[in-house]
Amino acid sequence: MSGALEFALAALVYPGAVVALLGAWALGWARDAAREMARGARPPRLFTTVAAIRGMFSRETLVPAGVNPLALSLGVTLALAAPFAALVALPLPGNPLTQAVGLRGDLIAEAGLLLGLPLGRLLIGWATPSPYTRLAADRNARLFAGAVAPLILGLTAVAQIRGTLTIWDASARAGESGFTTLTLVVAGAAFLIALPALAAGSPMRLGAGSSEALAGEATELSGQDLALFLIGEALQLVACAAFFTLVFVAPLVAGFQPAWARWVIEIVAALVVAAGLGYWEGRHGRPAVAADRPPLSWWAGVPVLVSLVALVLAAWATRG
Repeated sequence: MSGALEFALAALVYPGAVVALLGAWALGWARDAAREMARGARPPRLFTTVAAIRGMFSRETLVPAGVNPLALSLGVTLALAAPFAALVALPLPGNPLTQAVGLRGDLIAEAGLLLGLPLGRLLIGWATPSPYTRLAADRNARLFAGAVAPLILGLTAVAQIRGTLTIWDASARAGESGFTTLTLVVAGAAFLIALPALAAGSPMRLGAGSSEALAGEATELSGQDLALFLIGEALQLVACAAFFTLVFVAPLVAGFQPAWARWVIEIVAALVVAAGLGYWEGRHGRPAVAADRPPLSWWAGVPVLVSLVALVLAAWATRG
């Protein structure tokens, strides 16, 4: 099979468009169902979000007054392309690119691609002349800034125990010491702490609350732009869940037999990540709007402490 054909299969079928969209539907419904149940509401039907996004493509795309169309297009494109590229570049089992170009996966590159959608969201929010979208962008910029530290420190701990920045050998344990397992668990916890800032979703039903607290950066989007942005959010959830499973879960279950048992555990882990994120959004996703709350006080405490513990455990693990 030629390299061009393998690249086309990776981009269009697996782990690209077809499989990525199926995964986005499954994980997206798990997140939406958990979010609504955490709020005491009924979970949505299986295809509610799919039907809503499909209807958006048939509506007129309106550019809000005072918005630079280029900035809006750039933000939407970044929100869609970055998670898609992150998925295609992951060395998932059976990815054709692992054979075509020797894809090994890179922790730095993948982390950078996972930051693409949050940056695109901020660009859209700040480019829109609305007090609500800009307030949401300011609020999420602080969350994003706080999430970067535990994310980087957690991945540094993983790289330290493996002795490499690649994730090709994620299915093989980097040693048998208990400190190695503890490092993966704590570093995975640091990644999950950063997940609400990396893979925040725009719920189709916002519920009760003030406009100031519920509005998001994409509030003024419409038509095709809104549909593409929501698809990007769904792909971001798949990319984050796949990254978490490949980096933190797969090494812990590498010795499980038969092979299908590992696959089941990894798929269940991805679903749990999506449902857990939805539950967190349902219980804690409505931000407080009081101006006197220090925006980074919590991030400077527990999240950084967790990631620093992962670094200490990694140092012990590498010493045997």
